[in-house]
Amino acid sequence: WAWMGGINTNHFASGVYGTLGVPAPENFPGAHQFSATWTDKNGNLWLFGGLGVDANESYGSYMNDLWKFDPSTREWTWMGGDSTVGDAFQGGCANGGCGQPGVYGTLGVPSASNIPGGREGAASWTDANGNFWLFGGYGFDAEGTLAYLNDLWKYDPTTNEWTWMGGDNTVKGTCFGNETPGMPYYCGGPQGVYGTQGSPASANIPGGRENAITWTDNQGNLWLFGGYQVNSSLQVHQLFN
Repeated sequence: WAWMGGINTNHFASGVYGTLGVPAPENFPGAHQFSATWTDKNGNLWLFGGLGVDANESYGSYMNDLWKFDPSTREWTWMGGDSTVGDAFQGGCANGGCGQPGVYGTLGVPSASNIPGGREGAASWTDANGNFWLFGGYGFDAEGTLAYLNDLWKYDPTTNEWTWMGGDNTVKGTCFGNETPGMPYYCGGPQGVYGTQGSPASANIPGGRENAITWTDNQGNLWLFGGYQVNSSLQVHQLFN
């Protein structure tokens, strides 16, 4: 093993973002976990979101920052998303969760202003053209509600644009729980539309979930299995199979 960069002490390391789109030796993401990652055709590492620390040392943040790492130069580039998560309290977001809502734009239409909301545990894969795909996770919808998501996104690294490709952009109607004023509701997420087993349909969509398993076959089809979501009793997480 070779230590290639970052902080080697036990510390809530905040990100050093630099200038959007400009690589620099001092740039690096803050501490992240449960991020989505992939490599492109040039061998660069890409990283999106996760539960982490933003540029203001707000920990417990649901991030939507997008990074690229070039192993030939050992430099990170902040490519998109937000460097801060918004309102933090008591030095961080660990108790309630902070993050930026998604900007969905128009379904199927790429835009430079589109960006998935902050999230962790999203499923991800790449297609034969080098596009990055992202599905669900636990994070923020278009209205800033924290829930299990079922939104589908595509990112084109040649244009640096995201496209909302399917699923729900809000989780309306899925929240329940604590009725005490000032306390948060708990949100499950959109329910799956299964249709007929073995038969594709444009209306079909998996329900909101995080930590699902994905892979692609020789024909370029995506396969998705499992994941989990909070159930309506608020007692356990519901495991999908």
